[in-house]
Amino acid sequence: MKKILAVTGIRSEYFILQPIFDEIIKRNDLQLKIVVTGTHLSPTFGNTYKIIENDSYDIIKLETLLATDSLSGRSKSIGIQVMGLTDIVLREKPDWLLVLGDREESISTATVGTYMNIPVAHVCGGDRVVGNIDDSVRHAVTKLAHLHFPTTKENGDRILKMGEEPWRVLVTGNPALDSIRKQPDLTYEYINKQLDTELSIDKPFILLIKHPLSSEIEEAGEQMKVTLEAVAELGLNTIITYPNSDAGSFDMIKVIDEFTVKYKFIKAYKTLPRDIFVNLQRKAALLLGNSSSGLLETPFLKLPVVNVGNRQKQRQHAENIIFVPHNKEQIKDAINKAIYDENFKNICKNCSNPYGDGYSGERIAKTIAETVINTKLLNKQIVY
Repeated sequence: MKKILAVTGIRSEYFILQPIFDEIIKRNDLQLKIVVTGTHLSPTFGNTYKIIENDSYDIIKLETLLATDSLSGRSKSIGIQVMGLTDIVLREKPDWLLVLGDREESISTATVGTYMNIPVAHVCGGDRVVGNIDDSVRHAVTKLAHLHFPTTKENGDRILKMGEEPWRVLVTGNPALDSIRKQPDLTYEYINKQLDTELSIDKPFILLIKHPLSSEIEEAGEQMKVTLEAVAELGLNTIITYPNSDAGSFDMIKVIDEFTVKYKFIKAYKTLPRDIFVNLQRKAALLLGNSSSGLLETPFLKLPVVNVGNRQKQRQHAENIIFVPHNKEQIKDAINKAIYDENFKNICKNCSNPYGDGYSGERIAKTIAETVINTKLLNKQIVY
Protein backbone atom coordinates (compact mmCIF):
# COMPACT_ATOMS: atom_id res chain seq x y z
CA MET A 1 0.00 0.00 0.00
CA LYS A 2 1.55 3.29 -1.17
CA LYS A 3 0.38 6.48 0.52
CA ILE A 4 -0.14 9.45 -1.80
CA LEU A 5 -0.28 12.98 -0.47
CA ALA A 6 -1.85 15.25 -3.09
CA VAL A 7 -1.84 19.04 -2.85
CA THR A 8 -4.46 21.39 -4.29
CA GLY A 9 -4.71 25.15 -3.93
CA ILE A 10 -7.43 26.38 -6.29
CA ARG A 11 -10.80 25.35 -7.69
CA SER A 12 -9.76 24.95 -11.34
CA GLU A 13 -6.79 22.75 -10.50
CA TYR A 14 -8.86 20.55 -8.16
CA PHE A 15 -11.33 19.89 -10.96
CA ILE A 16 -8.46 18.56 -13.08
CA LEU A 17 -7.00 16.46 -10.25
CA GLN A 18 -10.30 15.04 -9.02
CA PRO A 19 -10.59 12.29 -11.67
CA ILE A 20 -7.10 11.10 -10.66
CA PHE A 21 -8.19 11.04 -7.02
CA ASP A 22 -11.19 8.89 -7.94
CA GLU A 23 -8.97 6.37 -9.71
CA ILE A 24 -6.50 6.29 -6.81
CA ILE A 25 -9.13 5.44 -4.21
CA LYS A 26 -10.51 2.67 -6.44
CA ARG A 27 -7.24 0.77 -6.12
CA ASN A 28 -6.34 -1.50 -3.22
CA ASP A 29 -2.63 -0.69 -3.53
CA LEU A 30 -2.92 3.09 -3.09
CA GLN A 31 -4.07 5.33 -0.24
CA LEU A 32 -4.91 9.02 -0.67
CA LYS A 33 -4.84 12.11 1.52
CA ILE A 34 -5.33 15.63 0.14
CA VAL A 35 -3.70 18.80 1.45
CA VAL A 36 -6.18 21.61 0.80
CA THR A 37 -4.54 25.03 0.76
CA GLY A 38 -4.47 28.41 -1.01
CA THR A 39 -7.74 29.87 -2.28
CA HIS A 40 -9.71 26.80 -1.22
CA LEU A 41 -9.75 28.18 2.34
CA SER A 42 -10.66 31.75 1.37
CA PRO A 43 -14.21 33.17 1.65
CA THR A 44 -13.29 35.67 -1.08
CA PHE A 45 -12.96 32.78 -3.52
CA GLY A 46 -15.93 30.77 -2.30
CA ASN A 47 -14.48 28.47 0.39
CA THR A 48 -14.09 25.76 -2.21
CA TYR A 49 -12.65 23.33 0.33
CA LYS A 50 -16.32 22.51 0.99
CA ILE A 51 -16.57 21.00 -2.50
CA ILE A 52 -13.69 18.68 -1.67
CA GLU A 53 -15.23 17.78 1.68
CA ASN A 54 -18.53 17.01 -0.04
CA ASP A 55 -16.64 14.67 -2.37
CA SER A 56 -15.75 12.68 0.78
CA TYR A 57 -11.98 12.78 0.48
CA ASP A 58 -9.68 12.64 3.50
CA ILE A 59 -8.33 16.21 3.67
CA ILE A 60 -5.77 18.21 5.64
CA LYS A 61 -6.22 21.99 5.72
CA LEU A 62 -3.17 24.22 5.33
CA GLU A 63 -3.88 27.97 5.44
CA THR A 64 -1.34 29.92 3.39
CA LEU A 65 -3.17 32.59 1.38
CA LEU A 66 -2.50 36.16 2.50
CA ALA A 67 -5.27 38.76 2.18
CA THR A 68 -3.60 40.52 -0.73
CA ASP A 69 -3.36 40.27 -4.49
CA SER A 70 0.20 41.63 -4.68
CA LEU A 71 3.20 39.89 -6.21
CA SER A 72 4.94 39.90 -2.83
CA GLY A 73 1.92 38.20 -1.28
CA ARG A 74 2.24 35.24 -3.64
CA SER A 75 5.94 34.97 -2.85
CA LYS A 76 5.30 34.99 0.90
CA SER A 77 2.54 32.39 0.49
CA ILE A 78 5.06 30.01 -1.07
CA GLY A 79 7.24 30.29 2.01
CA ILE A 80 4.29 29.56 4.29
CA GLN A 81 3.33 26.57 2.15
CA VAL A 82 6.82 25.10 2.22
CA MET A 83 6.97 25.30 6.01
CA GLY A 84 3.48 23.94 6.56
CA LEU A 85 3.80 21.18 3.98
CA THR A 86 7.13 20.09 5.46
CA ASP A 87 5.45 19.54 8.82
CA ILE A 88 2.59 17.64 7.19
CA VAL A 89 5.00 15.40 5.29
CA LEU A 90 6.95 14.65 8.47
CA ARG A 91 3.72 13.63 10.18
CA GLU A 92 2.03 11.73 7.33
CA LYS A 93 5.14 10.02 5.87
CA PRO A 94 3.77 9.67 2.31
CA ASP A 95 5.36 7.50 -0.36
CA TRP A 96 4.41 9.95 -3.13
CA LEU A 97 3.55 13.63 -3.53
CA LEU A 98 1.10 14.49 -6.32
CA VAL A 99 0.62 17.99 -7.71
CA LEU A 100 -0.59 19.71 -10.85
CA GLY A 101 0.44 22.63 -12.96
CA ASP A 102 2.14 25.89 -12.29
CA ARG A 103 0.96 27.68 -9.16
CA GLU A 104 2.36 28.21 -5.65
CA GLU A 105 1.37 24.75 -4.45
CA SER A 106 3.17 23.03 -7.33
CA ILE A 107 6.55 24.66 -6.71
CA SER A 108 6.13 24.29 -2.93
CA THR A 109 5.29 20.61 -3.18
CA ALA A 110 8.09 19.86 -5.64
CA THR A 111 10.60 21.68 -3.44
CA VAL A 112 9.54 19.80 -0.30
CA GLY A 113 9.55 16.44 -2.09
CA THR A 114 12.99 16.97 -3.59
CA TYR A 115 14.59 18.00 -0.31
CA MET A 116 12.88 15.24 1.68
CA ASN A 117 13.59 12.42 -0.79
CA ILE A 118 9.92 11.81 -1.60
CA PRO A 119 9.10 11.27 -5.27
CA VAL A 120 6.90 13.89 -6.88
CA ALA A 121 4.36 13.12 -9.62
CA HIS A 122 3.61 16.22 -11.71
CA VAL A 123 0.53 16.55 -13.92
CA CYS A 124 0.26 19.04 -16.82
CA GLY A 125 3.95 19.84 -17.29
CA GLY A 126 5.50 20.95 -20.57
CA ASP A 127 2.87 23.53 -21.54
CA ARG A 128 3.97 26.84 -23.00
CA VAL A 129 2.30 30.23 -22.53
CA VAL A 130 3.36 33.88 -22.78
CA GLY A 131 3.93 36.67 -20.28
CA ASN A 132 3.02 34.80 -17.12
CA ILE A 133 5.08 33.55 -14.20
CA ASP A 134 3.20 30.25 -14.51
CA ASP A 135 5.47 29.20 -17.37
CA SER A 136 8.65 29.55 -15.34
CA VAL A 137 7.11 27.81 -12.33
CA ARG A 138 5.80 24.94 -14.44
CA HIS A 139 9.19 24.24 -16.01
CA ALA A 140 10.96 24.55 -12.63
CA VAL A 141 8.58 21.96 -11.20
CA THR A 142 9.40 19.68 -14.12
CA LYS A 143 13.09 19.78 -13.22
CA LEU A 144 12.25 18.90 -9.61
CA ALA A 145 9.59 16.24 -10.23
CA HIS A 146 10.26 12.52 -10.70
CA LEU A 147 7.31 11.46 -12.88
CA HIS A 148 5.71 13.61 -15.55
CA PHE A 149 2.15 13.33 -16.90
CA PRO A 150 1.87 15.89 -19.74
CA THR A 151 -1.47 16.31 -21.48
CA THR A 152 -0.24 16.20 -25.10
CA LYS A 153 2.60 14.71 -27.15
CA GLU A 154 3.89 18.21 -27.92
CA ASN A 155 4.14 19.00 -24.22
CA GLY A 156 5.76 15.65 -23.57
CA ASP A 157 8.36 16.34 -26.24
CA ARG A 158 9.09 19.69 -24.63
CA ILE A 159 9.79 17.92 -21.32
CA LEU A 160 12.18 15.56 -23.09
CA LYS A 161 14.00 18.55 -24.60
CA MET A 162 14.56 19.78 -21.04
CA GLY A 163 16.79 16.76 -20.50
CA GLU A 164 14.34 14.51 -18.64
CA GLU A 165 14.78 10.75 -19.00
CA PRO A 166 12.15 9.31 -21.37
CA TRP A 167 10.97 6.61 -18.94
CA ARG A 168 9.81 9.33 -16.57
CA VAL A 169 7.41 10.87 -19.13
CA LEU A 170 3.94 9.46 -19.92
CA VAL A 171 1.54 11.43 -22.12
CA THR A 172 -1.87 10.86 -20.54
CA GLY A 173 -4.21 13.55 -21.84
CA ASN A 174 -6.02 16.10 -19.71
CA PRO A 175 -7.69 14.53 -16.63
CA ALA A 176 -10.35 17.27 -16.67
CA LEU A 177 -11.87 15.52 -19.67
CA ASP A 178 -12.54 12.47 -17.49
CA SER A 179 -14.76 14.60 -15.30
CA ILE A 180 -16.53 16.20 -18.25
CA ARG A 181 -17.20 12.76 -19.73
CA LYS A 182 -18.72 11.53 -16.47
CA GLN A 183 -20.95 14.51 -15.67
CA PRO A 184 -24.67 13.88 -16.30
CA ASP A 185 -26.64 16.36 -18.38
CA LEU A 186 -28.56 18.93 -16.36
CA THR A 187 -31.66 20.75 -17.57
CA TYR A 188 -31.93 24.49 -18.00
CA GLU A 189 -34.65 24.42 -15.36
CA TYR A 190 -32.29 22.85 -12.81
CA ILE A 191 -29.42 25.23 -13.63
CA ASN A 192 -31.69 28.30 -13.46
CA LYS A 193 -32.99 27.20 -10.08
CA GLN A 194 -29.47 26.76 -8.71
CA LEU A 195 -28.07 30.02 -10.12
CA ASP A 196 -31.16 32.24 -10.12
CA THR A 197 -30.82 32.78 -13.86
CA GLU A 198 -33.14 32.72 -16.87
CA LEU A 199 -31.05 30.75 -19.36
CA SER A 200 -32.82 28.99 -22.22
CA ILE A 201 -31.99 26.97 -25.29
CA ASP A 202 -33.18 29.69 -27.67
CA LYS A 203 -31.04 32.49 -26.17
CA PRO A 204 -27.26 32.25 -26.59
CA PHE A 205 -25.27 33.01 -23.45
CA ILE A 206 -21.60 33.63 -22.68
CA LEU A 207 -19.51 31.84 -20.06
CA LEU A 208 -16.77 34.27 -18.99
CA ILE A 209 -13.60 33.33 -17.08
CA LYS A 210 -10.81 35.89 -17.01
CA HIS A 211 -7.68 36.00 -14.87
CA PRO A 212 -4.94 38.62 -14.44
CA LEU A 213 -1.58 38.22 -16.15
CA SER A 214 1.48 38.52 -13.90
CA SER A 215 3.30 40.73 -16.41
CA GLU A 216 0.27 43.05 -16.84
CA ILE A 217 -1.14 43.37 -13.31
CA GLU A 218 -1.48 47.17 -13.48
CA GLU A 219 -3.88 46.80 -16.40
CA ALA A 220 -5.93 43.95 -14.89
CA GLY A 221 -8.93 46.05 -13.91
CA GLU A 222 -9.02 47.92 -17.20
CA GLN A 223 -8.70 44.67 -19.15
CA MET A 224 -11.73 43.25 -17.37
CA LYS A 225 -13.60 46.51 -17.95
CA VAL A 226 -12.96 46.45 -21.71
CA THR A 227 -14.10 42.82 -21.92
CA LEU A 228 -17.30 43.50 -19.97
CA GLU A 229 -18.04 46.66 -21.96
CA ALA A 230 -18.07 44.51 -25.09
CA VAL A 231 -20.44 42.04 -23.43
CA ALA A 232 -22.69 44.84 -22.13
CA GLU A 233 -23.01 46.47 -25.54
CA LEU A 234 -24.04 43.16 -27.10
CA GLY A 235 -26.63 42.63 -24.35
CA LEU A 236 -26.05 38.88 -24.11
CA ASN A 237 -26.71 36.85 -20.97
CA THR A 238 -23.33 36.25 -19.35
CA ILE A 239 -22.24 33.97 -16.51
CA ILE A 240 -18.94 34.97 -14.84
CA THR A 241 -16.82 33.05 -12.36
CA TYR A 242 -14.42 35.11 -10.25
CA PRO A 243 -10.75 35.23 -11.27
CA ASN A 244 -8.06 33.33 -9.40
CA SER A 245 -5.99 34.83 -6.57
CA ASP A 246 -3.14 36.13 -8.75
CA ALA A 247 -1.90 39.69 -8.37
CA GLY A 248 -4.45 42.03 -9.94
CA SER A 249 -7.47 39.89 -9.12
CA PHE A 250 -8.94 42.37 -6.62
CA ASP A 251 -9.17 45.05 -9.33
CA MET A 252 -10.90 42.58 -11.62
CA ILE A 253 -13.41 41.58 -8.96
CA LYS A 254 -14.23 45.24 -8.30
CA VAL A 255 -15.04 45.76 -11.98
CA ILE A 256 -17.11 42.57 -12.14
CA ASP A 257 -19.17 43.68 -9.14
CA GLU A 258 -19.80 47.09 -10.74
CA PHE A 259 -21.08 45.54 -13.96
CA THR A 260 -23.32 42.98 -12.25
CA VAL A 261 -25.04 45.81 -10.37
CA LYS A 262 -25.53 47.84 -13.55
CA TYR A 263 -26.52 45.02 -15.94
CA LYS A 264 -28.98 42.39 -14.75
CA PHE A 265 -28.12 40.03 -17.64
CA ILE A 266 -24.55 39.72 -16.27
CA LYS A 267 -24.30 37.32 -13.30
CA ALA A 268 -21.15 36.59 -11.31
CA TYR A 269 -20.30 33.76 -8.91
CA LYS A 270 -17.32 33.24 -6.63
CA THR A 271 -17.31 29.57 -7.62
CA LEU A 272 -19.57 27.01 -9.28
CA PRO A 273 -20.08 23.31 -8.56
CA ARG A 274 -18.36 21.10 -11.11
CA ASP A 275 -21.62 19.64 -12.47
CA ILE A 276 -23.08 23.12 -13.01
CA PHE A 277 -19.86 24.41 -14.59
CA VAL A 278 -19.56 21.49 -17.02
CA ASN A 279 -23.19 21.86 -18.09
CA LEU A 280 -22.70 25.58 -18.63
CA GLN A 281 -19.77 24.70 -20.88
CA ARG A 282 -22.01 22.29 -22.79
CA LYS A 283 -24.80 24.82 -23.26
CA ALA A 284 -22.91 28.12 -23.68
CA ALA A 285 -22.57 29.79 -27.06
CA LEU A 286 -18.92 30.45 -26.30
CA LEU A 287 -16.30 30.68 -23.58
CA LEU A 288 -14.88 34.20 -23.27
CA GLY A 289 -11.81 35.35 -21.35
CA ASN A 290 -8.38 33.79 -20.94
CA SER A 291 -8.83 30.64 -18.86
CA SER A 292 -6.74 27.56 -19.57
CA SER A 293 -10.02 25.61 -19.71
CA GLY A 294 -10.67 27.46 -22.96
CA LEU A 295 -7.76 25.64 -24.55
CA LEU A 296 -7.59 22.39 -22.58
CA GLU A 297 -11.26 21.42 -22.26
CA THR A 298 -13.30 23.08 -24.99
CA PRO A 299 -12.01 21.00 -27.94
CA PHE A 300 -13.55 17.98 -26.20
CA LEU A 301 -16.85 19.88 -25.99
CA LYS A 302 -16.57 21.49 -29.46
CA LEU A 303 -17.19 24.86 -27.79
CA PRO A 304 -16.12 28.14 -29.49
CA VAL A 305 -13.67 30.27 -27.51
CA VAL A 306 -12.72 33.94 -27.65
CA ASN A 307 -9.39 34.32 -25.83
CA VAL A 308 -8.74 37.95 -24.91
CA GLY A 309 -5.21 39.25 -24.44
CA ASN A 310 -1.83 37.57 -24.10
CA ARG A 311 -2.66 34.91 -21.50
CA GLN A 312 -2.64 31.44 -23.14
CA LYS A 313 -0.82 32.63 -26.27
CA GLN A 314 1.56 29.95 -27.64
CA ARG A 315 -0.23 27.24 -25.67
CA GLN A 316 -1.16 24.29 -27.85
CA HIS A 317 -4.74 24.70 -29.03
CA ALA A 318 -7.35 23.45 -31.46
CA GLU A 319 -9.14 25.33 -34.25
CA ASN A 320 -12.00 26.53 -32.04
CA ILE A 321 -10.04 29.46 -30.55
CA ILE A 322 -10.21 33.10 -31.67
CA PHE A 323 -7.38 35.22 -30.20
CA VAL A 324 -8.08 38.95 -29.83
CA PRO A 325 -6.38 41.86 -28.00
CA HIS A 326 -8.05 43.98 -25.33
CA ASN A 327 -9.97 45.99 -27.89
CA LYS A 328 -13.71 46.35 -27.38
CA GLU A 329 -14.70 46.29 -31.04
CA GLN A 330 -12.49 43.30 -31.84
CA ILE A 331 -13.91 41.43 -28.83
CA LYS A 332 -17.46 42.17 -30.04
CA ASP A 333 -16.64 41.03 -33.58
CA ALA A 334 -15.12 37.79 -32.26
CA ILE A 335 -18.14 37.10 -30.04
CA ASN A 336 -20.48 37.62 -32.98
CA LYS A 337 -18.35 35.33 -35.12
CA ALA A 338 -18.42 32.60 -32.47
CA ILE A 339 -22.19 32.80 -32.13
CA TYR A 340 -23.46 33.56 -35.63
CA ASP A 341 -20.80 32.55 -38.18
CA GLU A 342 -21.98 29.14 -39.40
CA ASN A 343 -18.66 28.35 -41.09
CA PHE A 344 -16.72 28.95 -37.86
CA LYS A 345 -19.31 27.02 -35.84
CA ASN A 346 -18.81 24.05 -38.18
CA ILE A 347 -15.04 24.33 -37.71
CA CYS A 348 -15.60 24.13 -33.95
CA LYS A 349 -17.89 21.12 -34.29
CA ASN A 350 -15.17 19.30 -36.22
CA CYS A 351 -12.09 20.65 -34.45
CA SER A 352 -9.22 18.41 -33.42
CA ASN A 353 -8.70 17.55 -29.75
CA PRO A 354 -5.03 17.28 -28.74
CA TYR A 355 -5.87 16.80 -25.04
CA GLY A 356 -6.94 13.17 -24.84
CA ASP A 357 -9.94 10.89 -24.67
CA GLY A 358 -11.29 11.36 -21.15
CA TYR A 359 -9.51 8.37 -19.56
CA SER A 360 -6.39 10.00 -18.13
CA GLY A 361 -6.97 9.43 -14.42
CA GLU A 362 -6.72 5.66 -14.66
CA ARG A 363 -3.42 5.87 -16.57
CA ILE A 364 -1.89 8.19 -13.98
CA ALA A 365 -3.02 6.18 -10.94
CA LYS A 366 -1.79 2.93 -12.51
CA THR A 367 1.63 4.38 -13.33
CA ILE A 368 2.15 5.76 -9.82
CA ALA A 369 1.10 2.43 -8.28
CA GLU A 370 3.44 0.41 -10.49
CA THR A 371 6.50 2.68 -10.33
CA VAL A 372 9.14 1.30 -8.01
CA ILE A 373 10.51 3.81 -5.52
CA ASN A 374 14.28 3.38 -5.53
CA THR A 375 17.48 5.33 -6.10
CA LYS A 376 16.93 5.27 -9.87
CA LEU A 377 13.66 7.15 -9.36
CA LEU A 378 14.96 9.59 -6.77
CA ASN A 379 18.37 10.38 -8.29
CA LYS A 380 17.49 12.29 -11.43
CA GLN A 381 19.84 12.41 -14.41
CA ILE A 382 20.04 14.90 -17.30
CA VAL A 383 20.28 13.03 -20.59
CA TYR A 384 22.57 15.53 -22.37
